[in-house]
Amino acid sequence: MLRLPAIIFLLFYFPVLLAEDVQLTVSSYLGLHKPALEDLNQHEFKAPIAGLADLIVGTGDNITTDIFFLNPLPELSPGVTAGLEFLWRLNDRYDFIVGGGTWEVSSRALKEGDFFLQGQPADVINERTAKVSYNEFYFGLRYNLIRSPKKLKGYYRLTLNEVFDIDYREDLIFLFTSGDAEGVKKSMVLQSQATGLLMIQPGFGADYYFNDLISVGLEASYLIGLKRVSLRDGRDDVDFLPTDNLSLWLPQRVSPETGDLQYLSPHPVDNNDYSDIRLSFDGWKVLFKMNLHF
Repeated sequence: MLRLPAIIFLLFYFPVLLAEDVQLTVSSYLGLHKPALEDLNQHEFKAPIAGLADLIVGTGDNITTDIFFLNPLPELSPGVTAGLEFLWRLNDRYDFIVGGGTWEVSSRALKEGDFFLQGQPADVINERTAKVSYNEFYFGLRYNLIRSPKKLKGYYRLTLNEVFDIDYREDLIFLFTSGDAEGVKKSMVLQSQATGLLMIQPGFGADYYFNDLISVGLEASYLIGLKRVSLRDGRDDVDFLPTDNLSLWLPQRVSPETGDLQYLSPHPVDNNDYSDIRLSFDGWKVLFKMNLHF
């Protein structure tokens, strides 16, 4: 989405970057990003496992009972981001920035409760985990507000970012601890992804110089997306079998009509009580940088 404009932009600046007075800075960074991710944090993470179970009673007949198992995930904390950035000095006021990095965060919950398997009630330990990740590429300008390269440099920055390879994975693992199913482990894995997302990243920061070669920096910024995105191309891997006598409604599913990932209602009335997930990656970002100047 952004790669062609980025290439054109770089080609436009290529003669400038080759000028004799241009100085290059290479920075590695490590920091935190806290995106909003509303429909994951507020809805999907709080969705139950529901459905129906066929129970075998003493007479040999079957009865059907409701399933409602709730193991909510904690909201996602700030995730770790890391990457590499290149900066070319255009003049005393402006620098040109190109960079890229990766980000990942996860959430985990553990619960013991009642469940069913193969027509019998059973105690179960459920481990639920979720992971979100993305890569990004960006370019833009930096305006130097404080210029004292022997000690300190303060600046504003503005970049255009492409967030891509957005991946979501959720694992549900059941370990049965009683009855005929004691020791049996069942799992469900769902994976999906989103297409690229254009974002704007304004921010400010400061670099402290140890000498002409090395400096360290601290930067704070805010990512602003141009739209919300849907998780698509879902695929799942479920261990449960027809002989387990269960009809399960998972906390999430892939919509049969649109292919978008959906979350189950907090109190579902049937196996179609799902709503679409829409995600915003807007949120603050704080980075620590190690800079080498050439």
